[in-house]
Amino acid sequence: MRRPVALLITVVSVVAAVAFVYQSLTPDPRSLGVIVPAGGPLPITADPDPDDPTDMDLTAPPVALAPPTGAVVQQGVVRLPKPTIDLKAQRRVGIQVGHWQTTDVPKEYGTRITAQTGAAFAGYTEVDLNMEIANRMKTLLTAQGIAVDIIPTTVPIGYLADAFIALHCDSDGVGELSGFKMARSNRRGPFEDALLSTIKDVYAKATGLDYDFAHVSRQMLGYYSFNWSRYQHTTSPFTPSVIMEMGFISNDDDRDLLVEHPDVVARALTDGVLTFLDEHPRSKLFSGDLIVPQAPLRPGPQATPSATP
Repeated sequence: MRRPVALLITVVSVVAAVAFVYQSLTPDPRSLGVIVPAGGPLPITADPDPDDPTDMDLTAPPVALAPPTGAVVQQGVVRLPKPTIDLKAQRRVGIQVGHWQTTDVPKEYGTRITAQTGAAFAGYTEVDLNMEIANRMKTLLTAQGIAVDIIPTTVPIGYLADAFIALHCDSDGVGELSGFKMARSNRRGPFEDALLSTIKDVYAKATGLDYDFAHVSRQMLGYYSFNWSRYQHTTSPFTPSVIMEMGFISNDDDRDLLVEHPDVVARALTDGVLTFLDEHPRSKLFSGDLIVPQAPLRPGPQATPSATP
């Protein structure tokens, strides 16, 4: 019986040696390119910020900056290395309270953020409603063993979590519009559509509100908290992130839901987040690098040739 055992050990050793040699000879894809440190310029245009009027000046298009984890510029693409994270650690969710502490923001955000104090109607302010829902969500999520960060206007640099939701309320000033809406950004991980759709379905069913797709704004699609190519104080491109307008405080029915039944709102949002986490373990969320195709920089305006006499 000794000979087969010895033979088996020899075979296993040979296989292990071959695997080691193959791994040694196979280059790390991150090494095949130019490493760009955090904040360094990338050969792609930054995503526009709809709240920044200078973005309309095509003579000086903003250049994308590498996120805090850095980037690798390769032929035709920009590779964002996956973050180092303990796959077995406690799950984490970030809840941003829209318009909270807008006067204490980094210079890179610019001054326009400080002027955005949020909606107000019938004696209620958006920021107070956002905070109420956020705190209720934290209680519910913490009870399920989830670590929760309540985040102000300023997002921690490269904020890394299993999910991030920015809470807002809307107003049309007259009370005609009703419903909720959501948005995600681009150049990010592949799981944001799943986070959005999961919360959307649960929220619509629990609250009875219609989804107000027609009024999803450019500001929501280009929300600064997700714009890693423009700012360092954003969520990591690997953190599934969405913005949520929970309802119109200018609408009597929506406002009644938000003010008188915040537990219903918080429970619906929490259930949506928990469903997403159950379906997306960390081994799935942070399994690989993010590849961003290079796109040509936006050209400035070209002079019109004068007519030949």
